[in-house]
Amino acid sequence: MKVLILAAGRGTRLRPFTAKKPKSAIEVCGIPLILRNLFFLEKLGLSVVVVVGHKAEELTKLLKGKAQIVYNDNLDKGNAYSVLCAKEVLKGEEKFLVLMGDHLYSFEFLRDALDAPANSVIVCRENETIETDEATKILAEDGKVVEIGKNLEKWNYIDTGAFMCTPRIFETLDDIFAKKSSAEWSEAVKAAKMSVYEVDEFWVDIDTPEDVKRAENALLKSLIKPEDGIISRNLNRKLSLRISKFLCRYDVSPNVISLFSFLLSLAAASLFFSGSYLLGGLLAQISSVMDGVDGEIARLKFRTSKFGGFYDALLDRYADALILAGIFLSLPFNLLNFFSFLFAVLGASLVSYTASKFYETFKVRAESLERRLKFIPGKRDERLFLVFVFSVFAEFYAATALMFALLVSLAVLTNARAAGRLLIAKRLEPEVTSSPN
Repeated sequence: MKVLILAAGRGTRLRPFTAKKPKSAIEVCGIPLILRNLFFLEKLGLSVVVVVGHKAEELTKLLKGKAQIVYNDNLDKGNAYSVLCAKEVLKGEEKFLVLMGDHLYSFEFLRDALDAPANSVIVCRENETIETDEATKILAEDGKVVEIGKNLEKWNYIDTGAFMCTPRIFETLDDIFAKKSSAEWSEAVKAAKMSVYEVDEFWVDIDTPEDVKRAENALLKSLIKPEDGIISRNLNRKLSLRISKFLCRYDVSPNVISLFSFLLSLAAASLFFSGSYLLGGLLAQISSVMDGVDGEIARLKFRTSKFGGFYDALLDRYADALILAGIFLSLPFNLLNFFSFLFAVLGASLVSYTASKFYETFKVRAESLERRLKFIPGKRDERLFLVFVFSVFAEFYAATALMFALLVSLAVLTNARAAGRLLIAKRLEPEVTSSPN
């Protein structure tokens, strides 16, 4: 199936963003808007046709090798004419998806939109991510579009800027332009008597500079993982997302951020070894925050890789061991301290290992089944926050006793979390019954 993206408009409401580039080329979290949609469309195996007009040379250069280009040489004819410009390219298709070039769509939205029937407008209900006053509204009766426009007083759907069309739409457009010199796409939607098809996944219309900020905030919010630990969810993400929002404007490799986080942990370990607990704890907590930034940047800028995930996980394990070793080596040597350190290291490794192994074995994340177990602070963000808290107090009071207590606490909490996952795995294992011979 082919997808037609309408990207010829002038984007006057998006100035100053569109002073030097077309609106579909403006960057949202460091990636041009149209390339964000193209990434998902390519992932879905779709070929893309883009209608360009205003500052066409900029888009043509940006899309080289990524999409077929069609030119609209008369922008005054309205955006319906942009669709008509693609007639020769699309007339042989059974059906094709039309998208507005100034809309940002999630992968889930585009995936579900492909199930829309021919000659339909893809709609959604009112929700918190949509500026209703600015949205194009639709009044549908018996599943068919009756009215469409921004100023409707009576309506029941919102137009998402996505449409499943057939080549018959070109006959409708020919009829419209035989009677008038310019027309908007909404006129063609109504004239074609399109049906409505509802998709309730994320999308956003970007018409103003405020919409760009809203889209970026929505993208950043989507980076929060359901399996995030208590500290990550309530503290670290609030900081890491701000850092990622800044860094995404630059060409910074996620692997470089992973290495930087590791080096912070290495510095923290050295400070612990020297007895500088306050600074060591502070650097350990900063490294924990930065440990979330690498993944956020990778997902924001489509730079995720198997190597990157493996590299980050490996550095995290080294960092955990080094920080605990720094704490242990700052204490007087005895068997109690040694075994506390040993089981703290084992527990830290097991929490991470059981998470990955659990998903590999049962195809479900352990965190989603933990219930009360998730309140045991054993995940990496929680462990490093405990290191930070104990270190702050150890700087001023009973350092040896507090750091020993930290190792014991980490040993108990992490191994309890790992043991809890073992019990969950046991419950998931189906009973094996044997029939008599």
